[in-house]
Amino acid sequence: MIIDVHAHVYARPILSRPDRPDLTFLSVEQQLRRMDEKGVDMAVVLPLNSAEAPAERQSPGEVLTICEQHPDRLIPFLDLDPRRPDWRDRSHFVWALELYQAAGFKGIGEMTTRLPFDHPKMMAFFGACEQVGFPVTFHTSPPEVVTYGIIDELGFPRFEKVLRTFPGLTFFGHSASFWSELSGDVTAATKEGYPNGPVVPGGTLVRLFRTYPNLCGDLSAGSGFNALTRDPSFTYEFVDEFQDRLMLGLDHTAVDLDFQHIEWLTAQRDAGHIRSAVLEKILWRNANRLIGLQLE
Repeated sequence: MIIDVHAHVYARPILSRPDRPDLTFLSVEQQLRRMDEKGVDMAVVLPLNSAEAPAERQSPGEVLTICEQHPDRLIPFLDLDPRRPDWRDRSHFVWALELYQAAGFKGIGEMTTRLPFDHPKMMAFFGACEQVGFPVTFHTSPPEVVTYGIIDELGFPRFEKVLRTFPGLTFFGHSASFWSELSGDVTAATKEGYPNGPVVPGGTLVRLFRTYPNLCGDLSAGSGFNALTRDPSFTYEFVDEFQDRLMLGLDHTAVDLDFQHIEWLTAQRDAGHIRSAVLEKILWRNANRLIGLQLE
């Protein structure tokens, strides 16, 4: 069994990617074909609905319809922008999330809203997610960069406040700015990047993983793959220590992408660096438990 916790799938993608005018995000057919090619059994569909996200917006109805057409392959997540003005406090968000949960959604993400983690609207939204029991997949980036993603400075002071305030809310961390904080030598200038070389002790992310059991890792995209492969000796220890909170993700946003997470992790298992039981958790068991899929 393999579960990909990070996919973007459209019923009818129209707009091309900003960086590749010849490519769109994946259609349902393209996504299922790629899953078959990679041996992926199920994938979490993450819409991108903040104003800043570089993608077409998706209604919850589109996502749910896509997933209901392939219930054995696709898992629906929901993305709401907390800046909606008539949703002013936690009760408004709870009302909406409970309706979406009853319709079949399993979690929140990919959150890319350009607000600080501890903005009052974000805190109200996170409180509602904790109350309803939705895990949250997020993309984060620093305030200095004009981009998408929840805002936090070097060292994650705002995100740590959120982790501490909502201990019952499970977070799936993702993005270059998230995984770069594994290393103690990351700076504000290198946070939004793909650092090379050994992981230096003292990284904020390692401390947060050790302190807050509600923090989990989405290993998707080039950022997650770089985190895995930049310093294998560190990776083997990190994966073993946090084996119950790391999950495979791919994030194939175009047909010409072919991330090698599965192949690399399997090779490390075959070489004896990662135990088979640990790899099984990363490939599907953790996602099954943390999302509440109840698969055998």
